[in-house]
Amino acid sequence: MRIGSLLYPAAISASLMSFAAVSVLAEEATPVRLETTVVTATRTAQTVDETLASVTVITREEIERGQYQSLPDLLATIPGVQVNQDGGLGTNTSIYLRGTSTNQTLVLVDGIRIRSATTGAASLQYIPLSQIDRVEVVRGPRSTLYGADAVGGVIQVFTRSGEAGTRGEVTVGGGSHGTAEGRAFFATASGNSHYSLGIGHLRSDGIDAQKNDVPDAFGWGNTPDEPDKDGYREDSLSVRFGHEFSPGNSLQFTGLHAEGESEYDGTSQNSADFIQQALGLTLHLLPTDTLSVTVQASQSQDRSENFLDGTFSSLFDTKQQQFSVQGDLFLRDSDVLTIGSDYTKDKVRSDTDYDERSRDNSALFTQYQLEHMNHSILVGVRYDDNEQFGGHTTYNAGYGLRLPHDLKLGLNYGTAFRAPTFNELYYPDPWGWGGGNPDLKPEESTSYEISLQQSLPNAYWRTSLFRTEIDNMISGWPAENISRARIDGMELDGGYRLTSQWNISAAITLQDPKDRDSGNLLARRAEQMATVNLDGDFGKTRVSVTAQGFSERYDDGANTLRLPGYGLLHLRGEYDIAPNWLLQARIENVLDKEYEEVATYNTPGRSAYLYASYRF
Repeated sequence: MRIGSLLYPAAISASLMSFAAVSVLAEEATPVRLETTVVTATRTAQTVDETLASVTVITREEIERGQYQSLPDLLATIPGVQVNQDGGLGTNTSIYLRGTSTNQTLVLVDGIRIRSATTGAASLQYIPLSQIDRVEVVRGPRSTLYGADAVGGVIQVFTRSGEAGTRGEVTVGGGSHGTAEGRAFFATASGNSHYSLGIGHLRSDGIDAQKNDVPDAFGWGNTPDEPDKDGYREDSLSVRFGHEFSPGNSLQFTGLHAEGESEYDGTSQNSADFIQQALGLTLHLLPTDTLSVTVQASQSQDRSENFLDGTFSSLFDTKQQQFSVQGDLFLRDSDVLTIGSDYTKDKVRSDTDYDERSRDNSALFTQYQLEHMNHSILVGVRYDDNEQFGGHTTYNAGYGLRLPHDLKLGLNYGTAFRAPTFNELYYPDPWGWGGGNPDLKPEESTSYEISLQQSLPNAYWRTSLFRTEIDNMISGWPAENISRARIDGMELDGGYRLTSQWNISAAITLQDPKDRDSGNLLARRAEQMATVNLDGDFGKTRVSVTAQGFSERYDDGANTLRLPGYGLLHLRGEYDIAPNWLLQARIENVLDKEYEEVATYNTPGRSAYLYASYRF
């Protein structure tokens, strides 16, 4: 499928959504999604309607209403996002944001970069959803603000806060696959200080992660013969403390910690004890009415101690120390000049003998946002100086035009890069099969996007056409800069208030993720994805129906192993059984569909869960 073939359905879809939007009877309602504040797109606060980027924000209310079991489950509902898991809950998770790979997507927790320095990927399956207040997903390159790895975009999660005053909740529940969960949250404010604390425990017996003793997808023999359930256990803690010394001047500490055990199927290891942690201290200063300064010092950790049938196999413990300074100068009524500096240092502790175990990166960046009448302009540039791969400059530019009938046209251009991982650079070669390549260059990308959106009293919609070209892609073993890719696509999402009780929303993604040299589709990327939600609110009772569909994919880059497309249906409901008491139930994969996200790996069948919450 080529980008030309996307234009026709894009035009039809946009026309249909426009017709639906303008046909809505006037009622007192505003689409919350477009009014929500977002900070990830520009590192400054904007509403989703104001930002030039393609952004989705999921609030805590939406997380609870959706009854998602994990962060990957939530992300799978967002336009342009595809999530694959190697088995059930807590197993290895891959995410494809606008067709880019997992390690081409930057993940932040409260502004703190998290990922494994050895693999280059963030362990999304270990980030506890129970401790998250809000998720922001920015689609499109953001290397000018965040440096390496933001090729496809940025996912930022924010831990829960106590700024809204005293409140709390306790939730217990469970269901299929021996799943049990308990979580509690408490927040309070006293004078100019606020505090919050969240704790959670989640366990599941799981499913058998992989089909047993069948030919491996890559021709390496048969899969392990381990006909057992692969369970998951997670204990989590989040804490936040903030104090405002005077108006605009404050200090805040945030902490997120998760640890547990994840079981899976493998020949050299089949379980992992993990730790995911992000700690940050942030100082906000307001020296003048027009200048805001933010200073943040932080550290993140990704630790995995791996075992085979209880016997130690390997250890990978990576930490990233970070320090950033950002100044925002507010000019005229709405123009903002941002100047900042970032410093990061990666450290690796492992029983694997890497030639290098640390590297640092220093960066300077600037961005200017201009608002004039119906026009919005953004330009940015960043220079990164990395100890291993040297200097790299990235650029970003955007233009927005407000048109009649609340229409907004957006144009975006950006460059980005991905830094080689420690595995790609330094992994040893004890068996003579090839190892890391210290001469690797960063992957480089250029992206273009045109978008059109509209927000009306009872409806909203947005459609985007995008192209991303990636050069110097790292592939093969030993790793080399030998591949190129081009990803063309279209996204459409919107919502419509059907009646005072019913709302419908939908997200559709069409994409053409190709290897530019072979012409093959990139492995495991679906060309079509769609999610439709129907939500009903009847006062004390609320119900939701979600349908998801994914087209066929290929599990390999040679496009020889086809994975069939599939569709899923989920039901959710909740009932206010008494003041402050809420009962929630959900059924996932209602039709008990058999499907594969990754070749030879199993997925859960029909599953049911019941939860009760007390809130004060």
